[in-house]
Amino acid sequence: MTLTRKRQLCVHAKMNSTDGLLSANDSTSEETNVWNSTGTTDRSSTYGSSDIDWSNYLLSVVRWIIFFVGAVGNIIVLVVLLWRRSRSQVSTQLFVGSLAVADIGLMFSTVWVEAYAELRGSWQFGVIPCKLHVMWQWLTMNCSIWTLAALSIDRYLCAFEF
Repeated sequence: MTLTRKRQLCVHAKMNSTDGLLSANDSTSEETNVWNSTGTTDRSSTYGSSDIDWSNYLLSVVRWIIFFVGAVGNIIVLVVLLWRRSRSQVSTQLFVGSLAVADIGLMFSTVWVEAYAELRGSWQFGVIPCKLHVMWQWLTMNCSIWTLAALSIDRYLCAFEF
């Protein structure tokens, strides 16, 4: 789901939570484009038709498969790391464990939520969970990226040890 689509869903959640009323400080260009002259949302122009088309359905199925495979795979990685503790490769095990935890955080907090929101066509959880969802997704993705960078640097430096 693109960032623009997430912002549209969050704006839609904000409009639902305020029952169609915006304060003077809340009228941004993205929000005002969604409103029509009667003060209600025009879902057909913003979110497409109300029916679920096959591409959204297929995308949601793929996301659910990614969720299950990613969650089970990362849990297995953590179980193996805890079961086979080795004193020779502690730094690598810490990096791999950190990466698995970040990926589990991403799987359990964003992948299934986006699949559900895509099928529903709107954000059903409210404004604050929407903002927390975006923040948590940013946090877990950056944790994964920086863990991979640290693992690469560690492996690179270990290659030159004698």
